[in-house]
Amino acid sequence: MARELPDPDDSSSGVADDPETETINRRSYLKLAGGAAAALGTSAGVSSAAPDDVSEGMELIDLDYGQYSTPSDVYDVNDNRSGIRPEFVSSPTNGTERALRTEFSSAQKTANLEYRFEENGYDMPSEVYTRFDIYPDGIQLEANDTVRIFWLPLTNGTGSSGGDATDGTNGWSNAIGFANRNDSPAPDGYNFFSYSYHMDRSGSGEFQMTSAPIWMDQWNEVEGYVRCNTVSNGRANRDGVMRYWVNGELAFERTGMRFTTSDSNQIEGVGPLGYVVGSNLSGGALVYDNHEIAIGGVPGDRDDSPSYDDDPNLVEPGERDQYDELFTYRNVDREAEYRVYVDGDIVQSDWGQATYNDTVEIATDEYAVVEAVAEPETVDGYFFDGEIVAISADPSPSELWVSGERIDPDDYPDTPADEADAGDEPLENVILVDGLGTTGTSEYEFEVGGAVEKATIGGASISDEDGIEAGHVTGSVAGWRDAFRFSGDLEQLTVDGAARVLIDGEPVDPAEYGDELPNLLTIVGNGTETSYEATVDAAIDTVLGDASASEAELLSSSTVSGTIDRGVHRFRFAGDLVDFSFEAGETHVYVGDQRIDPADYDSGTLRPPNAIVIDGTEADGRSEYSFAVDGDVIKSTYRDATIDPTDALEGTSVDGTVADGELDAYWFDGDIDDFSLLGDASVNVYHDLRDADE
Repeated sequence: MARELPDPDDSSSGVADDPETETINRRSYLKLAGGAAAALGTSAGVSSAAPDDVSEGMELIDLDYGQYSTPSDVYDVNDNRSGIRPEFVSSPTNGTERALRTEFSSAQKTANLEYRFEENGYDMPSEVYTRFDIYPDGIQLEANDTVRIFWLPLTNGTGSSGGDATDGTNGWSNAIGFANRNDSPAPDGYNFFSYSYHMDRSGSGEFQMTSAPIWMDQWNEVEGYVRCNTVSNGRANRDGVMRYWVNGELAFERTGMRFTTSDSNQIEGVGPLGYVVGSNLSGGALVYDNHEIAIGGVPGDRDDSPSYDDDPNLVEPGERDQYDELFTYRNVDREAEYRVYVDGDIVQSDWGQATYNDTVEIATDEYAVVEAVAEPETVDGYFFDGEIVAISADPSPSELWVSGERIDPDDYPDTPADEADAGDEPLENVILVDGLGTTGTSEYEFEVGGAVEKATIGGASISDEDGIEAGHVTGSVAGWRDAFRFSGDLEQLTVDGAARVLIDGEPVDPAEYGDELPNLLTIVGNGTETSYEATVDAAIDTVLGDASASEAELLSSSTVSGTIDRGVHRFRFAGDLVDFSFEAGETHVYVGDQRIDPADYDSGTLRPPNAIVIDGTEADGRSEYSFAVDGDVIKSTYRDATIDPTDALEGTSVDGTVADGELDAYWFDGDIDDFSLLGDASVNVYHDLRDADE
């Protein structure tokens, strides 16, 4: 497509994007207050018959395009520069009767399509969640091009676009979209961005890239949650929130924002937008479907923020009067780890500027000890009794405050004086095995490189049945948590069951500890039901906690199958991927971080015709073997053989061990050039088995 320079900016369209890009760091979760708790004034009205996934105090709006004659019946359609009217179409749709199409001409913009809350009988809300499906049709971007696709939100005024200052009374906005920047997987997809007008920006809107792709010429799901900041004595507090998901994954999150100082300057509306900076997209279009809005919070099936009941170390801001002091930790512009010792009780709270930090762990012994990881430019808040006796942080915080008085961290030792002289190796790491919310019993086992002891961190219990021998730990959880402090590295970890494991507050995959299944296979849903089957030449398994664990099936130790619509399925495997096929539909597939063409992995006609079986079913003990062929050789499950990742296959040579009672098998072609066996396993060779089932 021909390239044209961006049009000059004006107050109704936004401005050319800031050329600087920025990768967003974020917390895994953010405490999101619901309904009236976050409102500046009175909360929006509530539905008397809300669906099950809508919390009390929320209003759900489902915009079924099939129930309207024209887009103007749904949205305030304005600033149409393309000269092409937005229209409802019967194709493509995503499971509905009709979708909304907005088409580009040679102009820079299609139109604004705003769902304005007050015009539809609602109060101006302070927090809104919305989701929609988008199909970018025939769009191809050159380097650095950007396309804005949706106002989420838009409060019209001189402070919402055009480069003017946003002062808290004159509007604000965020236009989300995709751009050919930040190593986008072009031309198949382009990465998601946020372009926001808020009170603390300078110059034009603040442009922030992510690494989450929106795929071209297929359906994508986009979700967003925006919560206004609170206001105290006419001043905006730094506690506004923007949060966006792309295809089921959290793509962007920012807290501590300031948008407004007035009830009349909250969220005016949300809705589709088409605005390109760069290429001429004439003939390309943005197609929308399944637009839903929730006023007053996040629907229950999306809200992954913890409640106060879920974290025993977190209390509501209203409990401030139960404690003597208030402690504020304001972080610098990069991630920091810190520890605080108190000679009384201490709890976390998300009051005012402080936001929930899910990495916080509080242990109580001689002292109450807070350990946490702070994301850049975030604020952590605590209530406590007693006195702070020691503080350590790397890097040092931007500011520390105790009950309104700023304190200097250099005035405090890193550890209490009585602990600093103890001389023992500190147990600085924490492993938490979390069985809350799971069914059945999960057994676990792990090994660390240093010392280990039981702990009560994160509400964990201590059980006499959990065993510790040197650095080796075994135990089980059901509806409870077990926790341990340890030094050194976590060297091995296995979990049999649905329990989750966190190391120093971060979820981990047990398969990542040890080298049994070092490779990662990822199937990415695109909104269309797709069935697949994958085979490796060694072993493959689902990833604990991933959707694959419940939605995919292990057909054998080397083959998996599944059906995916949205989200991702992940598998860990050893060896090589030798076959991948789609039974229905198609979607993107990755090995590691590299996208592959499944057509390149078709072993249906390439499997070698011959088999060699080393049979230890009647052997007395283990047998070691090695052989070489003058053709191809791959591991096999022929005759129900097991595949052992420790058996080495290099080129055309094999070295392995078969245990008594087991079989090892390999497919090969050509001749066996060399063979040796140490043990009394039997060896059988089969020829011309091309059509045999494994």
